[in-house]
Amino acid sequence: MIYLQNFIFPSEHSEENFLDRYYSKQVGNTYHTNMYPFRVLSGIGMFRLDFEPITILYGGNGSGKSTALNVISQKLHIERQSAYNSGELMDAYVDLCSFETDMRWTGEEFSMTGHRSGRYDIGEISCMITSDDIFKALLQERVSREQTLMKSRMLTDKAGAIKSGRWADFQFSRHLDFETGENVQQYKDAVEIRKQSVSQYLRGKLGNEEPGMSNGENSFVYMSKVLQKEGLYLLDEPENSLSPEMQIKLSDLLAYMARYNNTQIIMATHSPFLLSTPYAKIYNLDGAPACVSKFEELEAMQVYYAFFASMKDRFEK
Repeated sequence: MIYLQNFIFPSEHSEENFLDRYYSKQVGNTYHTNMYPFRVLSGIGMFRLDFEPITILYGGNGSGKSTALNVISQKLHIERQSAYNSGELMDAYVDLCSFETDMRWTGEEFSMTGHRSGRYDIGEISCMITSDDIFKALLQERVSREQTLMKSRMLTDKAGAIKSGRWADFQFSRHLDFETGENVQQYKDAVEIRKQSVSQYLRGKLGNEEPGMSNGENSFVYMSKVLQKEGLYLLDEPENSLSPEMQIKLSDLLAYMARYNNTQIIMATHSPFLLSTPYAKIYNLDGAPACVSKFEELEAMQVYYAFFASMKDRFEK
């Protein structure tokens, strides 16, 4: 499925016209070293992207692939969790951009109050996922597990005290008052604990213990859950925290979702495993100018190939 057909970035002429007007309005020092995102994508000759069900933006650090995703995200009004480099110049740059969608999906119909007025809005069926989002999800999972572990320790101490006869630790020396409920719940807990083993008591309170997963496994589970719905997904280096095995699984998942679940993927990555995703269209932002390339034509893939070819005898032993 192709929801977003193409995206057009401003020409060098449009950029320079805006910057000339912008600087002419500045008071005092008009020298600016940071014009981001102006001249970033035009500097590599990227003015238009035509999309397939899976489109990959490839390039080294600072090549502009994340910038392109951020600009597309803002132009389509896609809600996102992580903050990004925005501001006056970003807003102005985004205004100079344009895009075309499938005839059923648009992104420009907004009421006077700023609410979406189109029945079918591409922003409503789109999602931006960054490596920061994944790290945040991992942190939340870790905090949740630590909270469960702390509660488990407290319950274990409580069960051990009751089973060892240290009832006074839980104030059972006073009488039970069934009218006010004083000590009644503690007494019921004590009876329950004495009838079970500590492990049975913990399972009853906390549920069955789930096996712990690595950061990479949790990242893959997070991605799998997010990608369940149909729509457009912008992924910024989703391979972070993923082992090579997990990156291959993610590549298979993306290919499956694009083919069978009406999903369109636009992804920034330099992972060789994700770059090898079948039928993906790859834009090489390291080229001069940026251009569509095959997987095997990318310079980094050539480096990988030469490296492993030079060590062929080690792998064949």
